[in-house]
Amino acid sequence: MSELPPLIQSLLDPNSYPETPNNVELVQTQISFVFLADDYVYKIKKPVDFGFLDYSTLEKRLHFCRKEIELNRRLCPAAYLGVVPITSNNGKFRIDGSGTPEEYAVKMRRLPQDAMMDVLLPQDRVTPAMITEVANIVAEFHRTAATGGEINEIGGIDAVIKNTSENFEQTEDYIGVTVSA
Repeated sequence: MSELPPLIQSLLDPNSYPETPNNVELVQTQISFVFLADDYVYKIKKPVDFGFLDYSTLEKRLHFCRKEIELNRRLCPAAYLGVVPITSNNGKFRIDGSGTPEEYAVKMRRLPQDAMMDVLLPQDRVTPAMITEVANIVAEFHRTAATGGEINEIGGIDAVIKNTSENFEQTEDYIGVTVSA
């Protein structure tokens, strides 16, 4: 735990949250610190720059937190609650506290783990009706999605080739270290 930044260590304390959860669990990804706090999830973007993804400044992290809410609410409006500031008072960090924001988090409603398809599938509890409902939601999403100029350019073959080539270039130094050839 001592390897974690002070802000992250502080947020392991339930008193740092507006709801004062009974339990706080930290899960890390390459780009985020994710705090599971009873009924809520708080995701903080790490200050990283991978070229294809740049969260290196507070302003960029705020921008991408807002973008995450905007984009993900399209399919999960009840889960994505908003962006909350993380402030500091006498060395103690607080989510949605008063004062100047030192970081931001995406606040989400925690979904029940036992209702996730990766849990239901091995138990043979996914029904055809569930699959149909998901398929209808995804189909409607794609039917009404924006199209045209810029979007066609972003998803075009030239962009795919550029991004793929960049991925190989950026991972080249890690061959034999963390990835195999």
